[in-house]
Amino acid sequence: MKKILIFSIAYHPFVGGAEVAIKEITDRLPDFEYYMMTNKFDKTWNNKEKIGNINVIRIGNGKKIDKYLFPFRAVGYAAKLHKTVKFDFSWSMMAFYAGLASLFFKGKSKVPYLLTLQSGDSDEFLKKRTWFWSYFYKRIYREPKMTQVISKFLGKRSRKMGNKGEIVLVSNGVDLDIFKMTLTPETKSSLKKELNISEDETILVTTSRLALKNGLDDLVKSINHLVYKIGIKTKLIILGTGPDEQKLKDLAKRDGVADNVIFMGYKPYNELPKYVELADIFIRPSLSEGFGNSFIEAMAVRTPIIGTEVGGIPDFLHDGQTGLFCKVRNHISIAEAVAKYVKNPELYKAIQGKGQEIVLEKYSWNKIAKDMDRVFKTM
Repeated sequence: MKKILIFSIAYHPFVGGAEVAIKEITDRLPDFEYYMMTNKFDKTWNNKEKIGNINVIRIGNGKKIDKYLFPFRAVGYAAKLHKTVKFDFSWSMMAFYAGLASLFFKGKSKVPYLLTLQSGDSDEFLKKRTWFWSYFYKRIYREPKMTQVISKFLGKRSRKMGNKGEIVLVSNGVDLDIFKMTLTPETKSSLKKELNISEDETILVTTSRLALKNGLDDLVKSINHLVYKIGIKTKLIILGTGPDEQKLKDLAKRDGVADNVIFMGYKPYNELPKYVELADIFIRPSLSEGFGNSFIEAMAVRTPIIGTEVGGIPDFLHDGQTGLFCKVRNHISIAEAVAKYVKNPELYKAIQGKGQEIVLEKYSWNKIAKDMDRVFKTM
C-alpha cells in the first residue's frame, strides 16, 4: 500500500474547492494510506484526528503567523514521521505554502512530490504575492515528479513557470449525490414566498466568495440595467461571504436595486443545491478562475450558466452550447446574456440539457477519483 503525505495549508472544517477535492478523492481511494500536514487556524481544533481516510495533523497555535511558518514547521514534523511511515511521495495542494513544504521535504528526504494546481488568482496577483521569494516559487513548479492541473489554463501557467515535466489534466468534480434535482413545483413556490420572490421574476444566483476576483460588483450593476433598461423583473440571490460584502450591499443601495438583491450569507454546502436549482440562471463574471466548480454544480441541476472567458471556464463553457459568455468587467454584457436566455426559450432548454449532459459525462467525483488513482500509482 502506497503511503502519501499531503501538504495542504487548509483542511476541514475550513472548506473550499481544494479541500473538497482532497476529501472527495481520498474517500473514494481507500487503497492508499494518507497523512496530512495542515495549518491550525483555530486553537480549538484538534491537533490530530482522522477525517475520512486521512490522518490529519494540524500544526500551529491558532495564530496569524502560523500559516507563514507552516512550510518550515511542516517539514520538521514530516521528517520525523517519515522515519517510521516511509512515505512514497508527497502531494502538494497548490503551489504556495504547501508547495514550499513539498519542495523543502524533497530536499531533506529525497521523497518526490505531486503538485496539484488549483489557484485561480491572476498572474498579476501572483507576482505581487511571490516576488520576494520568486526563486523558490518557480522551483516549486519545476521540481515535481508530476503536476496535476484542474484546467488547461493552469497547465499553460505551469509551462510558463518553467515546468518541463509531465503535466496531467484532472479537473475537479461535482458530488452528484448532493447536486441533484429535488425541487417539486410546490417546493419552488414555497421557497419563492420565503424569499419574497414573485412568480414572474427571473431568478439569478451566484455562489461565491465575495471578493474582487469574482466580479460581483459587475453582477450587481447589471441588475439595474436588467430591471430599468431592458425591463426584465429580476431577483439576484448571492450565497457566500467575503471582504467585499458591505461594499456590494452599498452598491445595491446606490443603484436602487437593494430590493432586487438577496444576500443570503454563508450556507452549508449541502444547502446550496436548492437555491441553485430554484434559480433560472447561474452567473459568476469572474476576473480570473482556476476552474470554477460552482458552474458545473449549477449545470448538474440544469441551471444554465453565464461566465467570462477567463482561466479554466472555457474548458466546460462552450458559448451557445453549454452556457453563455459575458465580457469581463462589463455589466451591460451580463444583462444582455440574461436577456438572451429569457427571450429565447429554445436556447435555454438546449443549454439546460447539454450542460447537465457534459457534467454527468466528465465531472462526477467517481470519474475524477479513477483518474487520480492512475496518477497516484504512477507516482
